[in-house]
Amino acid sequence: MKTLTAPRPPTAATAVPAAPRRRRRLGRKAAVWILVGPYTVFLVVFGLAPAGYALWTSFVHDGSFSGGHDWAAVFRDYRLGDAAAHVTTYLLLWLPILLLTVLSLAFTLHARPGRATSALQLVYYLPGAVTGSAAALLWLFMVSPDSSPFSPVLKLMDVGSATDALSGASLLAVLTVMGVAVHAGGWIVVLYGALNALPRDVLEAAQVDGASAWRTMWHVKLPMVRTYVAFVLISSFASGSQVFVEPTVLSTGAPGQISPTWSVNQLAYVYATQDGDFGKAAALSLAMLAVGVLAAWIVITRTHMYATDSSDSR
Repeated sequence: MKTLTAPRPPTAATAVPAAPRRRRRLGRKAAVWILVGPYTVFLVVFGLAPAGYALWTSFVHDGSFSGGHDWAAVFRDYRLGDAAAHVTTYLLLWLPILLLTVLSLAFTLHARPGRATSALQLVYYLPGAVTGSAAALLWLFMVSPDSSPFSPVLKLMDVGSATDALSGASLLAVLTVMGVAVHAGGWIVVLYGALNALPRDVLEAAQVDGASAWRTMWHVKLPMVRTYVAFVLISSFASGSQVFVEPTVLSTGAPGQISPTWSVNQLAYVYATQDGDFGKAAALSLAMLAVGVLAAWIVITRTHMYATDSSDSR
C-alpha cells in the first residue's frame, strides 16, 4: 500500500527566489550608502583632509622638512602648561556636573510622566538655544552687578564688578555654570527620547519583581542607555577641551583679568593670527585632536559602547 507523505513546508531558500533576495540585499546596501554616504563625504572633506593638511603644515616649511621643530616649540612654550591646567580643571568641574544634571533630570522626567513633561523639556532646552558668543555676552550681563537681575545676590557675595566675578576661581565657576546651562538641555531631550524607546515589557517586569524606582533606574534603565551616555560624554569632552568662545568674549568684560591664551584653543589661535606661525598652530591643533580621539577610545572601550549593537545584529 502506498503511503502518502505530507508536503514539506517551504523553506527560506525555496520560498523566496534568488533574484528577489539579491534585489533586497542590493536595496539594503543602497539604503546604507544613502544614509552613510553624505557623512562620509563631510568626514573626508572637513575632517580627514584638514587633519592631513595640518600634519603636512606642522612638518614642512617652505617646501622643506622641518624635522618636528614646530612640535618641539609648542611643547616648550610656557603658556601651554597654564592653558592645559585651566582646561583640565574646567573639565574636572564641568563634566561631572553636566552628566549628573542630564542624567538626574532625564530619568526624573521619564519616571514621572505627565502633561508637564513636554513643557519641562522646553524649559530645560531653552538655555541651550543661546550658544557661543551670544551665551557669553548673556552671562557677561548676568555677572555685572550694575545690570544683572541678580545684583542683590552678587552684592551679598561681595562682587562689586564684572572683573571680580571673572577673576581667578570665579571664572571657572562662571564657565562651569554657563557650560551646564548651554549644553544640558539638548542632552536631556536626547536621553529622554532614548528612555522612551526602552522596551515596555522589560520595565514592567522590573515593577512586577518589586524593583524600586531607584533600582530600576540604576540596574535596568542606565545599562540600556549606556550608549547614549557614552556619546554624551565623548561629545561633551570634545567641546569642553576646545573651549574658546566663552573666555574670549568674557575677557572683554574684565580687561587684563583673563589671559588671551587662557585655553589651549586660544593659544593655537594666537599662534595662527598674532604670530603668523601656522606650523605651531597646526601642531597644537593635532595634539588636541589626539587627546580627543584617545579620550573617545577610552570611553568606547570602557563602556562597551557597541556591545549591544553587535549582539542585536546576530
